[in-house]
Formats: sequence, C-alpha cells, structure tokens
Amino acid sequence: MAKNYKDYGYFENRPDVVKVFDDLESYHNFCRIELRDFNPADLYRRDSVNYSAYLASKRPRRPYQGKNPRWENKRNDNFSR
Repeated sequence: MAKNYKDYGYFENRPDVVKVFDDLESYHNFCRIELRDFNPADLYRRDSVNYSAYLASKRPRRPYQGKNPRWENKRNDNFSR
C-alpha cells in the first residue's frame, strides 16, 4: 500500500512510516488468510493472541533433517530381541 506512494517526497524521507504501513498490510494478509479477527490496534502488541501468532509464523523454521537416527536405533534394538 505505502509502496505505491513513493512518488511523493514525504514517504521517501520517512521510511519508518512506510515500514508501519507495510507491516500493517502484512498483518492484515495473515489475518485474512488464517481467518482470524483483524484489529489494526493489535499491531506491535505482543500480548495479543493474533499478533503473537503472526510473529510465530514469521520465525524461520529449522530445515528438515530426515529420520532421527536415535529413534531408528531404538526401534531396531527393540525388534531384534
């Protein structure tokens, strides 16, 4: 939303304002896709349930490591007896 208004000098000089609008748009898209209640006042409120779920969705995930070798060893030991 705010990226469309970069033609005006105000938004070029104020990247913090652009960041707020971009974050608000991203949070709105998350609420829309996840079918959660959207309240713009919850932006940056970590005690809000919806915003904390939004933050959790933005955290990087660990890469998939495949099968756990410890589980495979325990399973093979249990069946070999």
